[in-house]
Amino acid sequence: MTTRKSTGIKKHTFRSAYNTGNGNYSETHNDDGLTEQSHAPSCDINLILAQFMETGIMPNMKQSTPQYGDVSEIDFQDIQNQLAHAKTLFEELPDPVKAQFDNEPFKFLKFAENPENNTALVEMGLAHAPKDRLDPALQAEADQETTSLTADKSEKSDASEELST
Repeated sequence: MTTRKSTGIKKHTFRSAYNTGNGNYSETHNDDGLTEQSHAPSCDINLILAQFMETGIMPNMKQSTPQYGDVSEIDFQDIQNQLAHAKTLFEELPDPVKAQFDNEPFKFLKFAENPENNTALVEMGLAHAPKDRLDPALQAEADQETTSLTADKSEKSDASEELST
């Protein structure tokens, strides 16, 4: 900092592309900091690789074990399209349903995949009731349709026998 000639008060100057900036702008910290240095050797990539070169075994990781698989038949763009479609379908759900799952599609999918939650999905209006829970009138109507189809097939087979003789 420079001082003003008229008042003797220090004058603040800004560093620009045109001054050399002779001032010392570095900061020094004398404390040890909050970082635990005892973990430094276990995080040093050079030490990890040196251990691997000696033993041929990677050190134990506290995370899950790596998984390998052949994914050559899976197209990245198709997966992204499926994810976008699933997110769009989730966004179309009513707001109370989305709020029940904290607006997280994966929580909803986990809930919907569990067969024990089928009744809750029916109550939300997101699934159809199983066939045995149909109204008796609808059940009788469905039974009549299936019996009439079998009767039609038997008539056609009789007609085909008459033509063949």
